Amino acid sequence: MRVRAPGPDVAERLIAEAWEAGALGVEEIGTVETAEAAEPGKGVELIIYLVASDEALMQRALERFEAEGARIAAAERVEPVDWVEAWKQGLGEIEISPRLVVRPSFVDPVVRPGQCELVIDPGQAFGTGGHASTRLALEWIDALMADPERAPRRVLDVGTGTGVLAQAAVKLGADCAVGFDLDRVAMREAGRASRRNQVAGRVRLFAGPIGALRAEPFDLVIANLLKREVLPIAHEVARAVRPGGILVLSGLLAADRDEVAAAFARHSLVARALRRQRDEGGDDWIAPLLERPPA
Repeated sequence: MRVRAPGPDVAERLIAEAWEAGALGVEEIGTVETAEAAEPGKGVELIIYLVASDEALMQRALERFEAEGARIAAAERVEPVDWVEAWKQGLGEIEISPRLVVRPSFVDPVVRPGQCELVIDPGQAFGTGGHASTRLALEWIDALMADPERAPRRVLDVGTGTGVLAQAAVKLGADCAVGFDLDRVAMREAGRASRRNQVAGRVRLFAGPIGALRAEPFDLVIANLLKREVLPIAHEVARAVRPGGILVLSGLLAADRDEVAAAFARHSLVARALRRQRDEGGDDWIAPLLERPPA
């Protein structure tokens, strides 16, 4: 049921009355120009959701506001939605490169010759390849694994989420990868994904902080983390990169570039290259590649 109130005061009282009359939900669309508004642009448009059988009751409950300038339209039927299926709409395979594609399990595979795939379902953990930061990190992994001179054998994925980056590394040729995350739910998701993608034997996972890591430094360290998440652990992240090794950062905005580069420069990691991508919302995401000089 669509309702136009002449101002915020009437809208507030009308909403309270709608709830009392059994509304399932009330959505405020915003201010609108109405002839009844006390001030131009101060009218408020509302949508009230209700069970069809309650329409007459709701109409009677709200009709007294018509004397104050409210306009109440007849209710319109809303078709039921199968949300189990609806959430899948718009989700499809994401081709990272001619060598790598990521898709959810409910999308049929379309794998080209020489291309490997990862099956990652959207869930409670971050990292399906759809976000610009994940895609940038995957592009770096693909490029590094394709370079015979730089292809890493041992990979560390800091804040692994679904484990998509660690799994991509071994799918593309790394011997092994370690992934960890503070979120135990994420680690369960990552474990299921690694088994589904048949890489569980080469991807080791644990739930905990980076301080719990007990391993020799890695050829490649990947950290797809926001600036506020990565800077407090910059020292530990840098220490995990072997001499001559590479650090790929993602989850950063263009405005973060100088501050983050300076933080890791203090730990002898030198920025060598950069990938960037602007998302649909206009945010400019970057993924710098840093290198620790050989010993």
